[in-house]
Amino acid sequence: MRSPMTHRIADPLLLIALGSLALGACTRERPAPVVMTVARGNEPFWSVEVRTDRVLFSQLGADSAVYPYAPADFDADGRAVYRAKRYGADPLLMLVIQRGDCSDGMSDQRYPGSAVLTRGDSTWRGCATVVPDTVARK
Repeated sequence: MRSPMTHRIADPLLLIALGSLALGACTRERPAPVVMTVARGNEPFWSVEVRTDRVLFSQLGADSAVYPYAPADFDADGRAVYRAKRYGADPLLMLVIQRGDCSDGMSDQRYPGSAVLTRGDSTWRGCATVVPDTVARK
């Protein structure tokens, strides 16, 4: 038979141990973000990195802009269309990726897709490293 003093000490320790086990069993690590595609162009140099957690727009000589990720829609021609907006006055970012051989014009590197990026009133053309699988093959 346990003494009342042992009972008072053991119960809280048992609760702490069980709570720690339960917390450990319920805690999951968030998976690392995956880069889904990178589109880039030159004159001016720009890039858009589409990740599972965000969309990052960069342009030479300007601050980078982080947008929330939203999955691509597909237009009637089978092109992947990513749309992102940060807040009210910020310009809409729209990236359209189409399957087809693309060259950046400055190197010998070839890409599987072409990209058109529109941000506000500006539009740039470039290439994409990955073309989403559901883009129609024409």
